[in-house]
Amino acid sequence: MSATIKNSTIKPVYINTLSIAAPSLIGLEQAMPVLTGKVQWQTSEFPKLVPQLLPANERRRITSYIKLALHVADEANLADKSLLAVFASSNGDFYITDHICRTLSMDAKHISPIQFHNSVHNAPSGYWAIAAKSQAASTSISTGESSFSSGLLEAVTQVLCQQQDVLFIAYDFPSIEPPLNKFSDVTEAFATAFVLSLNKSENNHGAIKLDITNNNSEKSHCINASLNELQNSNPIAEALPLLEALCLKNTTTLFLPYLNNSKLKIEVSQ
Repeated sequence: MSATIKNSTIKPVYINTLSIAAPSLIGLEQAMPVLTGKVQWQTSEFPKLVPQLLPANERRRITSYIKLALHVADEANLADKSLLAVFASSNGDFYITDHICRTLSMDAKHISPIQFHNSVHNAPSGYWAIAAKSQAASTSISTGESSFSSGLLEAVTQVLCQQQDVLFIAYDFPSIEPPLNKFSDVTEAFATAFVLSLNKSENNHGAIKLDITNNNSEKSHCINASLNELQNSNPIAEALPLLEALCLKNTTTLFLPYLNNSKLKIEVSQ
């Protein structure tokens, strides 16, 4: 999909079911008053998430980063646990990166096999496959600050090409301890997930069409101004203007950061 494609020729893709996890926004029910502008957002301590779908043995091995991805995936995927899936994260697991780097700086370099296999970028998708008992293909994407847009574009492309529903999961968890927190643009946990489909379901939140543009449009900001702080705290939180439009049932055009200073143009309709 490129800037040369006429957007009018692209079929709309429906967003069926929607999930979110962020400080003070755990689940769509809690987030809805903020996403519809009825309540101001304020940060709070992020809770410890427990992915009940995952067997206890695997649950003991995973980090907060992986738990975040599994939590929103489970909330969004209400019907079919074995959907094609696209996972998007800008930085990966800072906890694991920090742990391995600290271990390598010691005289005895004994890296835990569990920590090592958690270090790969597609570890969350592997745990999701275990939790959901899914044998469907998954894709894991990272493009820095444009990771949400890149993941969304990949998920929509798969829906259009494969003619199948796709579960899209985007997530990033902050680095708590120095020195990595000095190099991270993630200061708040944020994740979202939804099922994309060519068909509208009873849980439909709206439809989207995507295109890539090199115009000088500024990126879209939140309607609820209190959410701008959260949007700027995590590359995945660039999703917030889209989530607002879906929850407000708005028909609008949004521009989100994409690669090489371009923008992902999102036409939202109801």
